[in-house]
Amino acid sequence: MASGLASEARADINSVSVNPGTLTLPANSALPVRLVWQINRTETNTASPGPFVRQVSSPSALLQIGGTTVAAVGGTLTQSSVLTAGQSASLRFNEVIQLNVGLARRIANSPAGSVTIVREFSDTQTAQRSSVAVYAGNSGADGLTVRRIDLSFESDARTDVVEQHAPLRAVANVSFQSSGVLRGEWRIVDPTASLGGGSGRVLQVVRQSLISAGEGRIPVVSPLLPTDRQGLYLLAFSVQDTTARIDIPVLRYYVIDNSLAPSVVELQTLTVMQPLQNAVLDAGTRFAWQPLANAHAYQLEVFRRGEQVPLTGKLVPATETALDLSVMSLDRLSPLSTYQWQLRAFDHRGNVIGVSPRQSIQTP
Repeated sequence: MASGLASEARADINSVSVNPGTLTLPANSALPVRLVWQINRTETNTASPGPFVRQVSSPSALLQIGGTTVAAVGGTLTQSSVLTAGQSASLRFNEVIQLNVGLARRIANSPAGSVTIVREFSDTQTAQRSSVAVYAGNSGADGLTVRRIDLSFESDARTDVVEQHAPLRAVANVSFQSSGVLRGEWRIVDPTASLGGGSGRVLQVVRQSLISAGEGRIPVVSPLLPTDRQGLYLLAFSVQDTTARIDIPVLRYYVIDNSLAPSVVELQTLTVMQPLQNAVLDAGTRFAWQPLANAHAYQLEVFRRGEQVPLTGKLVPATETALDLSVMSLDRLSPLSTYQWQLRAFDHRGNVIGVSPRQSIQTP
C-alpha cells in the first residue's frame, strides 16, 4: 500500500540555477567550460512520512543559437534525492564542458545574446530548466582594440535635414584589432536637451562579438532615430572597454515641420566672415558668418570642386554663427587638395532661406 502511494506521489523541482550565469569565451580557441548547476526541490507526497527516493537527472547540455539546438555539449548528469514528506533540499552538479574550436567560432559569428547552454532537469515528476548566456570574448592578452569609428547616415551623408516622422538610421563603421566583445551605446541629444553639454539618452546598447587575426572592420546599424520633434539632434556611437583612446564622432540632423505647406522663399545671401578665400584648412580653422533673420539652423558643407554631393559637413542651431569641423570630419579630406565649402540657412519649415557663395579651401 505504501509503495503504491509512493509511486503515485508527486515531487516538485522548485528551481534550477547555474553559476556562472554568463560566460565569455575566447573567440579563436576552445577552453573547458566549468559550470555548477543547483536544483532545489520539495517532496510533496504527504500520504506517508517517507523518506522518498527520487532520481534527478538531465540527459545532456544543449548549445542553442537563436533558440535552435546546434549541438549536444555535455553528457548525462544524475543524482539521487532522498527527502521526507514536505522536506526541501538542494542538489549540486559540477560539470566541465569542452567546446571544440569549430563551436567556438560558431559562437563568435553569432549575434550577441543569441547563444546559450541549456540544461533541463527532471525528477520524473516535474522538470525545470536553466541556461547560461555565452559570448565570444578576448582572445589575446591585449584584447579588443577599437581603432576608429566612422559615423554616417545610411545615405553616407554626415548631416541631414529630414521631415518629421521620416525613417532615419545611421551606420557606425568600426575599425578594430584583435578579437573580443564590442560594448557600445547609441546616444542621442534631442531638441529638449541642452545642446551644449550632457551625454544624452541611450537609444540602444550594443554587444557584438568581433573577430580578426589582424585589422577588421564591421558596420553597426543604429535603431530608427527619433524624428518626431522639430529641431536639431546630435547622435553619437560610443564604445567601452577598448584599450585605445579614440575620438567619438557626432552626427547632426535637423527635423523640419512638415505640417505646414511649403512656401516660396526668396534666397538671401549669407555673408561669410572667415575663413578667407583659399585659406589652408586645419583643426584650428574657424568658420564664421553674419546671422540671418528667421534662420532656425545653419548647415556647413564641404565639396570636391564642381560636385554637388558633400563630403562632410556640420549642422548647428541658429543661436550659433561660428563653428569648427571635427577631426573626424577633416579625415574625410585628402591632403594637398583644394575643396569648396558653402553655408545654408533653414527656417522653421525647413525651407532654405539663405546660401553663401562657394569658396575654396585647401588642405595641408
